[in-house]
Amino acid sequence: MALGRIVIFAAGATAGILAGYALKSEKVRPAAVCTVKAGLKAKDWTVKQYEGIKGDVKSLVEQAREKGNALVAKEVEETAEESA
Repeated sequence: MALGRIVIFAAGATAGILAGYALKSEKVRPAAVCTVKAGLKAKDWTVKQYEGIKGDVKSLVEQAREKGNALVAKEVEETAEESA
């Protein structure tokens, strides 16, 4: 298991070093900038989608609680009528 971690660490370190040298190249730098720009755009889209879904879920939870409270109140009334 330790050997696997060492191999993964070595591969990551090698990739990092190669990326560092590649970014210094004037040919590779514009491609890297475009890649980062696309990544930021994707992040912004994901955050926007998350916020929209989060609002929808909150609305659903509130509706469910209101409906649940109404059902409980109705059951209490029916039980009180039956016992009276």
